[in-house]
Amino acid sequence: MQEFFSDQIGQSIEWFSSTHIFLLIGFFLSLVFFWIIGPKLRTLKYEKYIRYTLVGLAILFEWRVFEHRILNGSLFRIPLCGIALYGLTYALAFKKEKIFNIVYFYAFGTLLTFFFFDTLWGLDRWDGWTYFGAHAAIGWFAIYGYRVLGFTPLRKDLITSMIWLSGYGLISGYATFKFGGSDELFLMNPPVDFMIIFQEIHQVVYDVVIVLLAALLMLGMYSIIKIAEKSKYKYQSK
Repeated sequence: MQEFFSDQIGQSIEWFSSTHIFLLIGFFLSLVFFWIIGPKLRTLKYEKYIRYTLVGLAILFEWRVFEHRILNGSLFRIPLCGIALYGLTYALAFKKEKIFNIVYFYAFGTLLTFFFFDTLWGLDRWDGWTYFGAHAAIGWFAIYGYRVLGFTPLRKDLITSMIWLSGYGLISGYATFKFGGSDELFLMNPPVDFMIIFQEIHQVVYDVVIVLLAALLMLGMYSIIKIAEKSKYKYQSK
């Protein structure tokens, strides 16, 4: 037990090994589960206790990171996944629809994290479980807000979300360029090796690619809501 909670890295996970594949399957099944039971949870008398339990889990998963990287760091060095997790946690805990509708579009990071994680921690250590647990909570909260609480991000929210991310990205990118340190938005350093090819062409080319990729993924998040709303309308009109 002492080893499990130690700061030793332990047995790391290889990309697309059997452990990684089972981790992916479990994560996607959990998303499907929340999507399916979401409307049923909405009608439960004790829904708020389920919501507060999930919020409590997210705080438990993220607390050590919050202490070491946020309280001891800079607000402009929060990774996009951190912005999504903190924003969605706050929005669900206090039922803040406007906050949810903006931060929802940053939740795509949870998918990228589970596919291309950047941690050496394995599941034989507490830090491994908390890392994947915190990122899984982003996906759970994104679905929970829409399917259970009925929050529905619109096109205007997507545009606002992009504007906010652009402003934050400029400040965070400047901080990395000026002072070095952790490049949390990957504006200077590729998150995965196969993207180095764009950086080798030119740094500006790489930055354009990473910005376009983020915009495309945010549009993908919007398309989920759009398709779901159209399906709901067709079902209700029958």
